[in-house]
Amino acid sequence: MMCPANNMIRERCGRGSGLAASTRRCYTKGMESHRLGDLEIVLDKRGPREYAKVSYPLRFGCFSEIISPDVACQFGLNGDLKFLQGRGPEWPHPAEWLKRSAGGDWVYYSAGEYREIFDLFGEYYVPRLSYPSNCIFRSDPFKNAAVKSALRAWDSLCGQLKQSLPGIPSGQLKEFVRSVCDRDSAGLVRRAGDFHDRIGGRVSVLPPDARHVDYDVMPVVVADGCLYHCAFCTVKSARTFEPRNLDDIRTQIEGLRAFYERELCNYNSIFLAHHDALAAGGERIEFAAGYGYETLEMKASYMKDGAHLFLFGSADSLLSAREDVFRTIRELPFQTYINVGLESADPETLSAIGKPITARKVEEAFERMLVINRDYPNIEISANFVFGEQLPAGHLPSLVSLTRGKLDRYWDKGALYLSPLLNGVPLEIHEKREIVRDFQEVKRKARLPAFLYLIQRL
Repeated sequence: MMCPANNMIRERCGRGSGLAASTRRCYTKGMESHRLGDLEIVLDKRGPREYAKVSYPLRFGCFSEIISPDVACQFGLNGDLKFLQGRGPEWPHPAEWLKRSAGGDWVYYSAGEYREIFDLFGEYYVPRLSYPSNCIFRSDPFKNAAVKSALRAWDSLCGQLKQSLPGIPSGQLKEFVRSVCDRDSAGLVRRAGDFHDRIGGRVSVLPPDARHVDYDVMPVVVADGCLYHCAFCTVKSARTFEPRNLDDIRTQIEGLRAFYERELCNYNSIFLAHHDALAAGGERIEFAAGYGYETLEMKASYMKDGAHLFLFGSADSLLSAREDVFRTIRELPFQTYINVGLESADPETLSAIGKPITARKVEEAFERMLVINRDYPNIEISANFVFGEQLPAGHLPSLVSLTRGKLDRYWDKGALYLSPLLNGVPLEIHEKREIVRDFQEVKRKARLPAFLYLIQRL
């Protein structure tokens, strides 16, 4: 399928970017197994080609692996460490692991009780973050001795590889080991800095729908700032809303192509950042998505469950977007997810959290969301609502009334994400129970899927 934005791309950006015709037409050269002392090294493994919701560790895409007596590591095609798991008996659980994001954060994937976890988050795991967020779980896996030991084992492994490198004959193994050594702990810090430099800073929050691709998204900033500057929000910028120009967007996309390089084949998703890309208008969305699809070679991705586009919207940007904006998005070669922050349908709650919109506007935006989800098969709009014991008494009843009364039956398209207002402060056990109890009430009564929203950055 040819993206309708391509003509505009050619006119405004030309074809003389100097980029190679393709960074990756062949994903791997064929799996190879090697022994290097007490290390088992497997090059070019191929995992599943579609994202799946499973209750055990599953590595999607193409990767290589090093297993030592102490730790198992998986690497992307550029040699960047992506996954790590301790091998000793002290490791917390065989279905739990560490994942490193492109932005340099470690995330611990906690298995927990499968039934409860899936009910709360729509996944069989909970990403436990190494920075303050709104997770309702109190324990910190990064304080666990076995987790600390596994991270130290990674540094030891790098040292062992550096010592072995001169004696490895030329070939694919030596090329891989050299790339891993270049991306030791210090090298990965530099890589994360390079990643952020290419898009102009850190992405402070990812859309909750990005869970469908395990948060493996390539971010392209189409607008800075936000429209509202709500008092309760801890992740949005204080900057005035300002769209990026098309040259800046083009430069970001070409920079991401150079950064991901061979690893591009493991991605099939773009996130149009930051906090209200829908307000940036159809022209920027079309350009960023179309040029990104072409330049980042998404049609050639190893992942074969289609290309995904993620972005945030707001009540005002959703209501002000003309129908031609959604027709344009519909024609893009993506399954598109738009997450809209509505927060509450209760006037007192909106006032208490400092969100400068009316309950009537929230209701109208929710109704528009339902219409778009009904009329556009490849566009799905989800809605965020705040959640917490400290909110006014009218919040939960208004939320149930809105999410039940506006639909005549259960509808499985257009999730509700409930975001606990914790500001990085862990919950006491009784507070967690209260939140889970209230969440279950909303989930039982709402006529849309409902999940807790765990705020993650990139």
